[in-house]
Amino acid sequence: MSQFQVHTIESAPAGSTAALESLNQGLGFVPNLAATMAESPTLVNGFVDLRQTLTQSELSPVEREIVAIAVSFENDCDYCVAAHSTFALMLKADKSAVAAARAGTEPEDPKLAAIYRLARNIVDTRGHVAREDTQATLDSGYTLAAVLDVIAQVGHTILANFTHNVTGVQLDVAFQPQAWAGTAA
Repeated sequence: MSQFQVHTIESAPAGSTAALESLNQGLGFVPNLAATMAESPTLVNGFVDLRQTLTQSELSPVEREIVAIAVSFENDCDYCVAAHSTFALMLKADKSAVAAARAGTEPEDPKLAAIYRLARNIVDTRGHVAREDTQATLDSGYTLAAVLDVIAQVGHTILANFTHNVTGVQLDVAFQPQAWAGTAA
């Protein structure tokens, strides 16, 4: 049993309630991970604010979810692979692209493959990506701004991955159809 509380909007610290209400309004529920983050208003507000900011990036919603799956795969976060797979499929992402990303392989689409590879590489090398790898992403059709947007998405996803990996919060019912056993399984 986790020592971390899965807060409700009512039980969360006052500084966290607006973030939880925002998630509830946007998703129709408050995911357990965010409800656990709510113990720290700093963490949950930063997470929700960055999530909103990322909607203005050059990356499409599906591209952001593919990056999030890549990062979550690298960080062996079963909760986040399931959540981002669910979100990607809700956005009508190609099912084979989501399945490939979940399996640790690049999607067939060359552009999705490029950002998937870049995201995994950023995590694996702790940001010490070779110039050739960045150039390969640019050659696939992304801009310099999009490469930097991938970094922002990586950072956002790492907040979620590490929170789950520390707290072990239970997977939400909404994400259970996309449950993932992890690379350690």
